[in-house]
Amino acid sequence: MVAKKKIVQGCVRVCRLWMLGLILTIFCSAGLYAQKDDEIVKALVNAGFENVSRVVSDTEEIITFENSVWKADGEGIREAINVIEKYPFIAGKTRRVIVLQLGLPQISLVLPPSAPVAVPGTTNSGWLSTYGLGDVWKAVKNTPRINRSRWKVDLVFYPQFAFRNQKYRRIYDVLLNLSPALEIAPMRGMKITGQVIIPVFNQYGAKYEQIRPGFFTLEQHFRVLNNFVDLTAGIFNQDRWGLDLRLSRPVMTEGWLSNFAVEGRIGLTGSSYFYHWNWHYGPAKLITWNVGGSYFNPMFNVLCEVKAIKFLAGDYGVRADMTRHFKRASVGFYIMKNNRGNVDGGFHFAIALPPMRQKRGKYFRVMPARYFDLEYKAAGLFFNGKSYETRPGENKAINNFNPKYIKSQLKN
Repeated sequence: MVAKKKIVQGCVRVCRLWMLGLILTIFCSAGLYAQKDDEIVKALVNAGFENVSRVVSDTEEIITFENSVWKADGEGIREAINVIEKYPFIAGKTRRVIVLQLGLPQISLVLPPSAPVAVPGTTNSGWLSTYGLGDVWKAVKNTPRINRSRWKVDLVFYPQFAFRNQKYRRIYDVLLNLSPALEIAPMRGMKITGQVIIPVFNQYGAKYEQIRPGFFTLEQHFRVLNNFVDLTAGIFNQDRWGLDLRLSRPVMTEGWLSNFAVEGRIGLTGSSYFYHWNWHYGPAKLITWNVGGSYFNPMFNVLCEVKAIKFLAGDYGVRADMTRHFKRASVGFYIMKNNRGNVDGGFHFAIALPPMRQKRGKYFRVMPARYFDLEYKAAGLFFNGKSYETRPGENKAINNFNPKYIKSQLKN
């Protein structure tokens, strides 16, 4: 009898848990479908934005979205704000828009209830742009998103162009590749990239004449309080494979001190290159790093950076960059000096490639790279003063979520 009673009690507990799970599922589904019927959510999704949600708390209206449509993030954010501003305020509540990247919050745009109504066709000048997320993010970070970006695949064609001046009989050796890459975001903050390099024109030698793998990486991004952390493992450029960890942090989330930021990076890598269809690699035992800071001038959208760096050849040095950001391009110059007596400098630029707007399909999209970028080195050092990159298309313009820069783009 005692055994039967325990069995019955156990069955009752299981039924209760099952009913509770069913109730929670219905509740979450109801919330999901309620968001699908939300006019602002539908408008943003129809415009192509992803990871869209809208929640109304006691004091704020909180909207999240991710720009996967526009090549330039500033332009995409402005277009999303224009969509949102077509719908009226909720009386007495602050409107907060949280901009996401790979599902993680980057910045928030805040419009207080006292802000004036925007003139149709223009963006309200009262938006405040900040790294801060307010006290509501914890409550909304697990809110169901509409038009999620998870497991969607992009086939991106990256143009690679390089040249060097190292021969007396020819002014420049030229290298031109077309490098398609599959990019997938399987979960929040994660990105998987697999790339193939297809030579188009090669004067760099036999090592560069065959089809070969490019970047093969797994990235995981975090936002811990106001710290942005990136961890990447895989095959990089400059013939390296291994692990790379980056950390960046604004000094303050608001005020003039938010123009300053500190950042650092450390990598543990080994040699890696493909030749005659074989992968040649060595143990990951080389440690490289950089540490420095930056200042953003909001009047001219100029970013100034200074870093102390340990390079791949074992030399140490200091590099200073100054970059001006425009609507669809970033242009700058740099100077570098290392402990082996080498001095180098040059310029770099990144220009958005058309089409400027391209919606992602339900599962798959084929597109050109967001930017074409190039760095010119005056000295063209062969061994010293070099660092690796961990993702294709890495440049100064991409993923530029500086709040002051975004604020300037809302005015255009």
